[in-house]
This record gives sequence, C-alpha cells and structure tokens, in this order.
Amino acid sequence: MDTIISLLNVKGGVGKTTSTLNIAGQFAKFGHKVLLIDNDSQSNLSQILNVESQYNLYDLYSNSKVKVEDCIVKYNDFISIIPNTIESSTLESELHNKMTRETILKNKFSNFDNDFDLILIDNSPFLGICTTNTLAMSNYYIEVIDNSISALQGLKLVNKLVTSVKENGINNNIKSLGVLRSNFDRTTLFSKQISEVVSEQYKDKLFTSIIYNSIKYKEAVADNKTIQEYNEKYAEPYENLYYEILSKLK
Repeated sequence: MDTIISLLNVKGGVGKTTSTLNIAGQFAKFGHKVLLIDNDSQSNLSQILNVESQYNLYDLYSNSKVKVEDCIVKYNDFISIIPNTIESSTLESELHNKMTRETILKNKFSNFDNDFDLILIDNSPFLGICTTNTLAMSNYYIEVIDNSISALQGLKLVNKLVTSVKENGINNNIKSLGVLRSNFDRTTLFSKQISEVVSEQYKDKLFTSIIYNSIKYKEAVADNKTIQEYNEKYAEPYENLYYEILSKLK
C-alpha cells in the first residue's frame, strides 16, 4: 500500500487525534503495519500512546543529522509512532528562514527505507509550515469535521492551503480522500441541521461512516488504548471506515 494520509482541520476538538489513532487501530487489527506521525506540538497522540524516544519530530525538523528511523517508537507489533513534544511549538519561527522549510520531512522520508503499509499524520489546527510539510509528503488528506459552523469554515481554509501546495509545486499529486464526520452529536436539532447542510454541500466527498461522540472513545484514550483494544462494539464505525478508505485507495 505504502500510502501517506494527513488528517486536517483548523478547528480543534473535531476528533482528528482520536480518528488518527483509531484508523490506525483498525488497520493494525487487520494486519497492516502503520506509522503514526504526531505533527501537533500539543503532542496528544504521543501522550495517548504513552511513548518516549531519544529523538522526536522536533529533532527530525530541526537537526539535519537526525534520521526518520532514529525517531520511530513501537507501540505494538503493528503500530509505531514518531512522537512529538511541546518544544515543536517554536518550529514555525525557527524554520521560517530555511530555504527548504516546506519539504524538510519529505526530503527526510525520501531517504527512509519504509516497510510500513500506511503512514497516518495527525496535524495541528494551525495551518503553518509544519502542516505544509506533511501535505508535501502525503498522497492523500482527510478533512475531519464535527457538527459545528467553525468546522465547516475550517474546510475552506484547508482547501485553500492544499490549492497553494499544488500551485507552488510543493506537491502536485495530493488528493482528497474525503470528509470524515467525527465527534458528531446526533441528539440536538442544531446538530441535525448541520448534518443536513454537510450532506448537501459535501455529498460527493463525505465518507458514509460517521463517528458519533461517545464517552467510550474518551475512556479508551484515558486507558492509553485504541478503541479496538478497549471496546469492540464502538470500533465498528472504524471498521466501516476502514473498508471505505480501502475502496477509495483502490
């Protein structure tokens, strides 16, 4: 497969990190080797998996001698991660004057002997240099939304950045894999109205699978587990999403 997918939105709290983790969990369950990249200085993905390494994503960006393989930590036999740290919150200013600032990760990965079936990247809500780096190396991107107006507005900003990445020749081949509805509330009238708007505006791009909000996902995170490890019933939407992603990749 050897596929790289970035998950994006400028709104926080839409479920990007949870979705990244549990998509990985589903691919792992079916025997695929997955590498996660925590491209968010809040480091939530790294904290959930409770991993530490000598080198992390900050080092990969900032130290020319650090290689991709130096930063990879195994979570289990099928999931590995390049963790992040709060230090990387300074990267936007540190990298600003570098000539190849948008393609640092792409260049590092070009020298990486990759034996992963899938690379999933959890991105910061801030669409700056670090997010541009992951778009530069990605084959596809998934836009993650909850049922809020600001999440819908965030889609326009993501699409603007992707257009810029293409027009500037950073990555002409990146494609949208779809819009994922995550952390969705099915109970209120407002959330149902938002769902109708989303379905109308993005019907060709929407994944059929919807991840409705549940305390079970929060419990799994608190227990440092994927939802597949924690509760099989609540993993079912991710199994459906797994088959949708595979069909779109084909």
